[in-house]
Amino acid sequence: MDATAVTETATPSQRYAAGVAHGDWQDDPAQRAVLAELDRLHAALSQPPARTGALQRLFGRAQPDAIPGLYLWGGVGRGKTFLIDLFADGLPLENFRTAGVTDVPLPPSGRGGDRSPSERWGGGDSGPAMPSCAPSGPLLPLAGEGVATLPAPTHDPRLGRKRRTHFHRFMRSVHEELRAQDGERDPLAAIVRGWRAKGLRVLVLDEFFVTDIGDAMVLARLLERMFAEGIVLVTTSNIEPAGLYRDGLQRARFLPAIALLDQHCHVREMVSDTDYRLRALTRSPVYRTPLDGEADAWLAARWHALGGSDRHRDGGIVIDGRRIAVRGRDPGLAWFDFDAICEGPRGASDYIEVAREFHTVLVGGVPVFDGSRDDAARRFVTMVDEFYDRHVNLVCTAAAEPPLLYTGERLAATFERTASRLIEMRSAEYLASEHRG
Repeated sequence: MDATAVTETATPSQRYAAGVAHGDWQDDPAQRAVLAELDRLHAALSQPPARTGALQRLFGRAQPDAIPGLYLWGGVGRGKTFLIDLFADGLPLENFRTAGVTDVPLPPSGRGGDRSPSERWGGGDSGPAMPSCAPSGPLLPLAGEGVATLPAPTHDPRLGRKRRTHFHRFMRSVHEELRAQDGERDPLAAIVRGWRAKGLRVLVLDEFFVTDIGDAMVLARLLERMFAEGIVLVTTSNIEPAGLYRDGLQRARFLPAIALLDQHCHVREMVSDTDYRLRALTRSPVYRTPLDGEADAWLAARWHALGGSDRHRDGGIVIDGRRIAVRGRDPGLAWFDFDAICEGPRGASDYIEVAREFHTVLVGGVPVFDGSRDDAARRFVTMVDEFYDRHVNLVCTAAAEPPLLYTGERLAATFERTASRLIEMRSAEYLASEHRG
């Protein structure tokens, strides 16, 4: 199908085929196998919702004709996020907004925009030519450079609202709402009723991965109330439901959440031998020295090659009330200047949040640390430790190779570990590892 022939009511399959025909991305059998599920959901959600009886909601029972959701799991970089974004973009539902929630808005349908860089691919390279150390293959071109803009759907207020966000950001907002429900007998039920009253009909979550006991303890009741209210869940994960929160504290209390996922979602594994994220990362080195006049342009080229857009330039992220300036931000991908991320009031909690939220982080302008910059050096060590522990991909420009970055005395022994980790984080084995958000 030609991209120009796609209408605003096009199904995910039709949008996918249009992108292939236009050369925006390559056809992948593993992704095509998922499109039938997304078409099913698109068709069901394009119809006004059935009314849910009061008794059904009171006793937590889903309505008989409730729409089964989708739990899509598989290895990293296979295209899961791309597919659910293609689905969410094309739904004729209005976007859901909650006060205080910082979800990244959905981009215009079919554009590079805010598409998750972890799952993007397609025809055409971007930026200057780079040496390839991986099997050749096209990367997704920048928005506006040969990418067809698929028509955005007309939003029908009768159909309810859609919310697309990252799992970690979603759970953080749930805990914020729980604190505001102090004194409520069943706070999770009250929260979900509030969502439903505001029209939420489908929740699209990326990277469903449970490591926090606080999240684990509330998920069963949260999912129970969501499904009872008829809210449809569409989510991606790198692990099957049965493997979630494995070996976690008090896991028995989490098992009902797994049962609910199995009961109310079609669980589909996406099997593919192609890791698009790894291919993009290994097309060029991820560590560049020295800090010369071309360093910033090199990092900008890496940003675009990894799927970063220009939509959130000069923006920022807020952690514990403190704003950290960013050069760029897309779902799963962030670009910081060294001074923004490692100078000033930064601590381990900041780096933990960044490491959980983003699977790939670019940092520009890492200096050589002498004894007068030990505070910044400590923050850099803490940041690298958190990124390493959570398998964050670090792409950076620096004034020297890792063993030569620290010239002081007080942190010499500590920085040896950091230098070793920076070297390991450049290896193909590390880059292929799964993000532990």
